[in-house]
Amino acid sequence: MKRTYTRTATGAAAAALLISIAGAGCSDSGGSDGPIKVGSINGVTGLFQTPEVPKAVKAVFDEVNAAGGINGRKLELISKDDAMDPARSGQAARQLITSENVVALAGSSSAVDCGVNRATYSKEKIVSVPAIGVDPSCFTSPNIAPVNPGPYTLTTAMLYYASETLKRDKVCLAYTVLPGSGGGIEAAIKEWTNLTGKTLTVKNLAVGQGDPTRYLVQLKNAGCQAVAYNSAVGPWFQQAKTQGMQNVDFILAANSYSDANAKVIPAGMNAYAGTEWQPYTDPTLPGNDRWSKIIEKNGIQKTAFSQGAVMAADVFVQVLKTIKGDITRESVTKAFKEMKPINYPMVGTPYVFGPGNEHNPIKGSQFVKAENGAWKVLPGGFTVPTKK
Repeated sequence: MKRTYTRTATGAAAAALLISIAGAGCSDSGGSDGPIKVGSINGVTGLFQTPEVPKAVKAVFDEVNAAGGINGRKLELISKDDAMDPARSGQAARQLITSENVVALAGSSSAVDCGVNRATYSKEKIVSVPAIGVDPSCFTSPNIAPVNPGPYTLTTAMLYYASETLKRDKVCLAYTVLPGSGGGIEAAIKEWTNLTGKTLTVKNLAVGQGDPTRYLVQLKNAGCQAVAYNSAVGPWFQQAKTQGMQNVDFILAANSYSDANAKVIPAGMNAYAGTEWQPYTDPTLPGNDRWSKIIEKNGIQKTAFSQGAVMAADVFVQVLKTIKGDITRESVTKAFKEMKPINYPMVGTPYVFGPGNEHNPIKGSQFVKAENGAWKVLPGGFTVPTKK
């Protein structure tokens, strides 16, 4: 069966969320002087780039600071660019923890941070709330809990959408796999098989850059009816059109869900994308009004990743508000481990950190389709695959 979540937010509820976050400075609990230092490790340069993420986190913190801060203390974001280099990522974490003395990490968006630094975060008893969890370790570590479903939960949802919603019999996968991510993708495929009893017609986890012809010819010759895909969009679809693959449903990962990509998909091609938050291209959806206001005010690029940044910052602020007494690394870690679930309107399930050894609290994906150079939100709300 398919479980579908649809979230709605009344004007009062949305206003309450905004007041709760922006008015954080009204808390009565005490605290030390000086700024509350918060770390973040991001891919500003390198293969996996998310420069809009630290900008969006800082924009939320600036909003809180303008309202008086938290207990009179300002939030200070210290972002480090690891350029998707494990050595730089490890060095960044050590600097943030030992030199900068941050109380936690919030809004990280690195492809290698979790795998490199998970042991450090556990040893130092510091929590991380990534805007974007990429590595499998982001979802299997006691001190890390991202605000996105992640590429593996999303991959299962993409395959499920292809086989159960679009009713395609020959489902295939053509992925470019980042270092260290192969195991997570394999687990996602296995989860889809366990849920549906189906197997892939083609599984290619080595799609490279450059001319995609050979990969598309393989898929076409195998009779693939739907293809889960996560790499460069423009050349792929131009060549797919040349190969006469207009009847194939291409299901794109969240990294391909952008305005620019919608514009380069040729007319007549069937291109879908799975989203991790409310589709950002529709500002009327619950939660998107707050996000779009912050992004537009600060001149930040509108992307799904910037949604995760705003959510991570908002969640972080809400949890800090619950702390009675001094805000330290110890008190912040305790607050996240003991926090109550937060119903955030931009996702399908509540966010909670909690005391467990693994954290993947956000489930569900909405799907959009490319039409006339833009993304159209498809009906159904957030869908979580469940066993047939």
